[in-house]
Amino acid sequence: MKRGAAIDWVVLGLLVAWWSSSFAVLKLATAHFSPMWNTAIRLIVAIPVLVAVLASRGQPLPGRRDPLWRAYAFIGLIGMAIPFALYAYSAQRLPSAVNAICNGASPIFTGILGHMVLADDRLTARKAGGVLLGFAGLVVLVAPKFSQGMTVEAAGLIAALIGAVLYAVSNVLTRTAPPAPSAVGALLMCLWAAPVALAGALVLEPIPSWPPLPSLLAVLAMGVISTALGTIGYVFLIHRRGPLFMSMAIYLAPLGATALGVLALGERPGWPAIAALALILAGVGLVTLTPRPKAAA
Repeated sequence: MKRGAAIDWVVLGLLVAWWSSSFAVLKLATAHFSPMWNTAIRLIVAIPVLVAVLASRGQPLPGRRDPLWRAYAFIGLIGMAIPFALYAYSAQRLPSAVNAICNGASPIFTGILGHMVLADDRLTARKAGGVLLGFAGLVVLVAPKFSQGMTVEAAGLIAALIGAVLYAVSNVLTRTAPPAPSAVGALLMCLWAAPVALAGALVLEPIPSWPPLPSLLAVLAMGVISTALGTIGYVFLIHRRGPLFMSMAIYLAPLGATALGVLALGERPGWPAIAALALILAGVGLVTLTPRPKAAA
């Protein structure tokens, strides 16, 4: 394996580890912090971390007239501020494993959007079959909840699935945005997303009281690891390998998240969640994994 390709897989492995654990951590954070405040705090915490990374690399921010500012403004809104709040809302209503399974469907939506927008990410027959499998998994996951009407869990599922669609949109937008160093792109996204999230928190939700230590550590960890470092890896892989390769991190994260939910939080996902996980993982595998070319005879 070439060195460049090896780095890509190392970054992918780190993203899988960070994002697998983020759903259990989010569950702890939202035990005290409301969705908008959880989103605002993690974004605000991420900014000085990213500034420090840029300073250590000697990388300046682009000038005020640079098109990167405008390009990453919308990505920060669609890929951070709104979906972070939606998943925090879902975390208060769903087991962390189910929240992660919904997020795991975002490569399915990425495959569809990539086919529509990106010339080098067209759906083949194999990938289209994966999309159908993924949607079958979503039906298995949500049908039992919606058969009972608009319950608290059904509302959480809707929010999580909207978040998955928004992540897919941001994946494609990041690929089509002007290339930027990974830490620069991550910081620009946070600089746009943080004020929006903070304004939303101040308008929509009361200021939280001083949190218990587990919730405080959880939201700080999300800011430093999942948001700051995770977004660096996200931008790095999107520009090097494309949104579908990066989506493999989301493809694998629900497995780790489900295991953590069972072992650390005592969750017991029902058979619809397990069946949905299997179908979605199979579908995302067909969408994202590229078969090796046959060796010449």
